Amino acid sequence: MFPALPAPASTAPARRPRPATNGQVLLVALIWSVPLAALFFLGFLVLMVSVWSAASGESPVSFLLGAAGVLAAGTAVLAGLYRSRPLRRMTPMGRLALLGALVWPLPVVTLAYALSG
Repeated sequence: MFPALPAPASTAPARRPRPATNGQVLLVALIWSVPLAALFFLGFLVLMVSVWSAASGESPVSFLLGAAGVLAAGTAVLAGLYRSRPLRRMTPMGRLALLGALVWPLPVVTLAYALSG
């Protein structure tokens, strides 16, 4: 009924990455803990501002949609970087460590700016 699929060009088994060591997992967890804490606090601030605007009689929908859009765009950029061709050769823990180091300043600086005034 359907034509047969062509045979793969290489019959060599795919090389699996080495499992992550405990040190690598701890390093990635430490790298990602600071930006995630800053993002959680920024999320709390966004929700607090939306509650205040709702209490004053204004609709917080546009503010919440803007914050959700920024979060979705950041997630899309990180997913694109994680799957990019140069990073695909790295181990998954190496990719997560590199992305954590790249994303680290953004939420921290945004939180510092929001708290400074």
